[in-house]
Amino acid sequence: MDKNKTKIYKSYNSYILEALFLKYGLSKYYIRQSIKGSVKGVTPDNIKKDYCIMEKANKDVIIYLIQKTLKEIIK
Repeated sequence: MDKNKTKIYKSYNSYILEALFLKYGLSKYYIRQSIKGSVKGVTPDNIKKDYCIMEKANKDVIIYLIQKTLKEIIK
């Protein structure tokens, strides 16, 4: 077995998973599989779409806070 090959697992934002769990009432395993694309259907598509929207909003907030903090440091 080659030691250089290791499997890289995709980790998902646990806060977003929790929000989707509360919204849809489905198991977190099913939500992760929906985001990954292993499950097909309308609901998994909606879950994946919601996850992408929430992830983008989360990144936008983080970028805004970093910029705000940098502006305060420069002053």
